[in-house]
Amino acid sequence: MSDSPLLQSREEWLASLPRVYAAAGCLITDPQGRVLIVKAGYREHWQFVGGTVDLGENPQQCAGRELQEETGIEREAGELLAVAWTNPSTELDHPACHFLFDLGTIDADTPITLPAGELDAHRWAEPGEALRLLGPARSLRLAAGLQARADGRVRIVSSPVSGF
Repeated sequence: MSDSPLLQSREEWLASLPRVYAAAGCLITDPQGRVLIVKAGYREHWQFVGGTVDLGENPQQCAGRELQEETGIEREAGELLAVAWTNPSTELDHPACHFLFDLGTIDADTPITLPAGELDAHRWAEPGEALRLLGPARSLRLAAGLQARADGRVRIVSSPVSGF
C-alpha cells in the first residue's frame, strides 16, 4: 500500500477548477465627454453596452459584437482600458472577469437602435452622473476606464460587488 496520494485524471482536475464568467463592455463618449450607457428593465442600475463573451470569440470581438447588437453601430473595439475582477457573491456563484474596451467617440445624435426586449433606454451621461447611475461595480470600471484613456495605462480593479 502506497502513502502517495492518488493523482486525478485530467478531466477530474479540470472539473475541480473554479469557473469564471467573462464579459466585455464598451466605453463610448460623445465629443462633450458624456458617456453612453444603457438600461435593461430587469436590472436596477444602468450599464455599459456589452455582454458575455460567446464561445469562439475573444473579449475584444465580444465588445464589437455587443455594440452592434445593442446599438446598431458597427465599430471594432479599440484598446483595452480596464480589467475588473469580482469574486463569487450571492448574485453569481463564480468569479467574473470584465474587460472594458475603448470604442471611441461618436456624436450624440448618432442613431441608436436598442434591441426590443433586452434594453429599454440609452442616454449620454456626464461622467459624474454615469458613476452614480452605473452602481458600485460598474462605476469602478468607468473610473478606471476614464483614467486609462487619459494616461494610456490599463487598470486592473477588483470589487466585492458583481455588477455583472
